[in-house]
Amino acid sequence: MAGVAVLLCALAGFATSPTGSRILFPGDSNVPASVQEFAWRVIQTQCRYQRLELEERSYWAYRVETRRVGAGVAYEIHVLSDVAWKKTEPSAFIDMTVVDDGSLRLAGLTSKFAVCASG
Repeated sequence: MAGVAVLLCALAGFATSPTGSRILFPGDSNVPASVQEFAWRVIQTQCRYQRLELEERSYWAYRVETRRVGAGVAYEIHVLSDVAWKKTEPSAFIDMTVVDDGSLRLAGLTSKFAVCASG
């Protein structure tokens, strides 16, 4: 019973991702579901993962920062991506800025140990 309680406490810090996103965001995150889904599409389309590798990886938004940009909001999302069972590769770090000013757009994308390119 104590083991189950510890597991639930560990998982309580992260919110269930919306249906269209595989990125786990912190439970207290103020990132709307539409932005989370857009961030997932960025990883799917802009990062060079083979389909199987894309599915095997975990994606954790370990830091999210928001700021006002004109009439919109910019979300700086920092994602850690890992394959838990395969420790021969370093974890990948994907940093993106998504602007929501009535429509969603990618304003920046960088990565380490993963090939991602905006455009």
